[in-house]
Amino acid sequence: MELKEKLELLNEKSSVAEIQKYIKDMKKARRFDGVTIEREMILFLEELGELAKAIRKNTNGHLDIAKEYNDSVEEELADCFIYLLSIANMNNVDIFKAFKDKETKNCDRVWK
Repeated sequence: MELKEKLELLNEKSSVAEIQKYIKDMKKARRFDGVTIEREMILFLEELGELAKAIRKNTNGHLDIAKEYNDSVEEELADCFIYLLSIANMNNVDIFKAFKDKETKNCDRVWK
């Protein structure tokens, strides 16, 4: 089954596990499955930096300097997921629709 067909099967009732499986298949299809965790993290941080810049330009946000941080991958991933959904809600963004629209564009791109 082609990647675009797999994307078409996802909908508003798709589970996070189904979306996570799609991401795994997408990375393999685009030959990104050999990317190291370090490079993946750098790419993620670049995207977070772009989001931070956009928010900074539109608001005067505050940082939580009292927050304690730990090394739990699971907890930090959960925090990122929670913040992502919260930011989407605060901007009236349907995150599933945004994901599907963006990935539809990506399916039409040529990847090397």
